[in-house]
Amino acid sequence: MTTPAARLFSKLDGLFAVYKPQGVHWKLVRDTIETNLLKAVNSCPAPPPRSMVQFQLLQSGDCSSSNQLTVTKSSLPALTDHPLVTGPRFHKIRVGVGHRLDSFSSGVLVLGLGNGNTALECLYRSHVTREYILEGEFGKATDDFTHTGRVIERSTFDHVTNDKLERVLAMIQGANQKALITYSQMDLSTQEAYELAVKGLLRPQDKSPPILTGLRCLSYKPPQFTLEVQCVNETQRYLRKLVHEVGLELRTNAVCTKVRRTRDGPFKMEDALTRHHWTTDDIMPAIASFRHTTRKIRKNDPYSPLGGGLFMDSDMTETRRRRGCAGSVLRLTMWGPVRWVLWDIKDTLLKVRCSVGEQYCNEAKRVGLKLPAMQIETAFRQAYRQHSCLYPNYGIAQGMNGQLWWAGLVKNTFSQCGVQDPALLDTLASNLYHNFSGPQNWEVFPDSDSTLKSCTSLGMKQGVVSNFDRRLDGILQGCGLRTHFSFLLTSEEAAVAKPDPGIFAQALKKSGVPAKHVVHVGDHYINDYLTSRSLGIQGYLLDRHGLQKHLDVPPQHRLQSLDELPARLLQEMD
Repeated sequence: MTTPAARLFSKLDGLFAVYKPQGVHWKLVRDTIETNLLKAVNSCPAPPPRSMVQFQLLQSGDCSSSNQLTVTKSSLPALTDHPLVTGPRFHKIRVGVGHRLDSFSSGVLVLGLGNGNTALECLYRSHVTREYILEGEFGKATDDFTHTGRVIERSTFDHVTNDKLERVLAMIQGANQKALITYSQMDLSTQEAYELAVKGLLRPQDKSPPILTGLRCLSYKPPQFTLEVQCVNETQRYLRKLVHEVGLELRTNAVCTKVRRTRDGPFKMEDALTRHHWTTDDIMPAIASFRHTTRKIRKNDPYSPLGGGLFMDSDMTETRRRRGCAGSVLRLTMWGPVRWVLWDIKDTLLKVRCSVGEQYCNEAKRVGLKLPAMQIETAFRQAYRQHSCLYPNYGIAQGMNGQLWWAGLVKNTFSQCGVQDPALLDTLASNLYHNFSGPQNWEVFPDSDSTLKSCTSLGMKQGVVSNFDRRLDGILQGCGLRTHFSFLLTSEEAAVAKPDPGIFAQALKKSGVPAKHVVHVGDHYINDYLTSRSLGIQGYLLDRHGLQKHLDVPPQHRLQSLDELPARLLQEMD
């Protein structure tokens, strides 16, 4: 006969969601729920103990004859079945945890019981979209991207506006949309892929880096701001770093103050049980309400070519079934033949011969000043941040030009080092501006010239898109690289600087070809890679020293040397 405890135990099978509070480890949530369920199961009425027959010898005085033995039969409960002897009947309930939340984060956490762990594993691998609310604060940077970490830098944020924030978010989202198409491995020329893209059902195949499928600003009340993020394959650290990089892109700093998951696939915030409801009486109805979803997850193939769609349309599923194996043979969409290569300049093709502190120190010596190079370097970095915030892109919007902008920066740098003579400051500013106008302070990377020649031999035209000033033409002439380029587009000339997509739009207009026929190479993750790809340009990220750990940049988009580029371009042309 089935006992009440066994019947209750058999019902603990399926998926449900709980709300994990901030500051609580997910293991503690799992262990607390397991303990509560075990207490409930083991508190069920125990089955009646088995009876044990015992024979007892009667005393001799009760016998009519001493030659006869008289025994009596009695029924006693078996002590081996007593709870104090056997202990709890159930010692373990398998509680599985889906996509986890770290201690700093809160929100929806999906758990599985019994055979529901199989469905939980399928859910975890099926690339479902998860939704988060991120709260951030401008003005400081920490070592772990949270407001509780060690502060490593502080900055002003008065120049940040809601419009600038929205533009940065749109640029990041656009770049991630391109990554989603790449990792979905779908041929976008097919009707099937088109319908999936329109319905927002494209999903990455197999393993992929974190990809944002949606990003918008919910509120902006400086210094606080709130973002809503939809993503796949993310980690909470990646999301906190996203807030940090948004701050950097806005020429300030930002930390993440809260990460809250509001949806994990089909499980929403309203489905999550709060801590006071982590009991059997509340968990069983929650499991029952998602019984149909659990069955659907189990039946679904998480490695299907259509992205494992938990939310796939039934018509699309039938289409895939009718096509059979042919529907699973997919090829990666090619962008088209490359006709133009656009280049970043500083730290991509050229670099300064020695540090700014050393070069400024040498110029100071020529006018009779003795200043430590390290002091000048520190002053320059601080002055550069302040000057860039007050007068972005060489102050074009304020009526300045590159020369006036650099003169103000040099004077600010030396003023912080104690130099106050106006005539001396003017001399230093003029000399340094002209020192950097020629090739003497610039060095061409060893792989630059050969790669530029290879691209020309492949029949590709080349141009420059750089946050540089008007001196670039003379510098490239002196370095022997100017003849490779059909046009130079600097941010001073364009009156707009990266990461504003407007400068790339002007470059596309100059090239006269669609974005899909253009490649851009640069060393900056946001300015070069994300911004170019947001317009449909094939962006490559140059990472000479392997220090850029951006998980959303696939290996085929990375270059450790410019020598790798011609072979990549030949692959695109095949």
